[in-house]
Amino acid sequence: MNTKLIITATALILMAGSGFFFAKKVNNATSVSKDIDLEVYKTASYVSPAYANTTASLEVTVVKVRNNKRDTIYQHSFRPTELKNFPASDKPMTQKISIPNVNDKKESLEVYYKVTYDSEGSILNFLNYTTIGKGQQTGKLNIQI
Repeated sequence: MNTKLIITATALILMAGSGFFFAKKVNNATSVSKDIDLEVYKTASYVSPAYANTTASLEVTVVKVRNNKRDTIYQHSFRPTELKNFPASDKPMTQKISIPNVNDKKESLEVYYKVTYDSEGSILNFLNYTTIGKGQQTGKLNIQI
């Protein structure tokens, strides 16, 4: 009886120890920082009188996705600017966004942007997004105004 108890206790201790070791190895996923480079520029000169007093504003949102769960982790709104005042494509307005602690094996990033054009009260929204997935440490987003 004593021998069976010792063998059972030893087996349970070994199983618990190996289970703990295995769980620690499985959950020890690599967290990385992912960088997103934004470039914003105009695609036309916008000097025509038709574009006078027309502005564009930009909103950028980064969402971390894991399975079906989505968490907004970054959001930035750029102030409205007249179309003619945006930089040309040879000298774009740039911004670097760094998102730390992303589990590269289980999480991806979705980068959404919305450009809102306002021409004397007439509003036009343009929406788009890109994904930075598994194995990608950087992403580049060109936003054309």
